[in-house]
Amino acid sequence: MELEITWDRVVRIWWSFLWRNLLAILGAIVIGAIVGFILGLILGIIGVPTETIKMIVQPIGFLIGLGISVIPLKMVLGKNFGEFRLVLISTEDTESNT
Repeated sequence: MELEITWDRVVRIWWSFLWRNLLAILGAIVIGAIVGFILGLILGIIGVPTETIKMIVQPIGFLIGLGISVIPLKMVLGKNFGEFRLVLISTEDTESNT
């Protein structure tokens, strides 16, 4: 049964996603810093200019953050919120596909 989309339900879903996303951001910062440090160190040792290192490392950090941002969404989908849970429902008629 489909439930009405109320502000109370929206806020519960939003909060569930928000705190998980904040943790994921912190994780992405740590992972990005480690990868950036190692990559910057290697590139610095071989003589790559600092500006070039920044141009290489920054997009990699962005991609790490982008990839990790999917994890909180995956965690919230299917989560039980007491009176409801988030699920994906096909819009196609399953009987007509067989």
